[in-house]
Amino acid sequence: MTDDLIADAPATPAPKAALHLRVSTGRQAESDLSIPDQRRQIGAYRAAKGWEVVSEFVEPGNTATDDRRPSSRR
Repeated sequence: MTDDLIADAPATPAPKAALHLRVSTGRQAESDLSIPDQRRQIGAYRAAKGWEVVSEFVEPGNTATDDRRPSSRR
């Protein structure tokens, strides 16, 4: 393959990903399970995979047993 053929090839779009960052308790939110730490870890993983983050859902310190728990979307 020549350089001209490579330069003319269409770019493949990056796979898209949505993040769901969550902790169940306030204690977890203050530990190494924190939302910022999850964001850092998944950021490194998705960068290595070449994924594009298109949406992020965050649930800080709410139990999964409460159907009325709030969630925020970024």
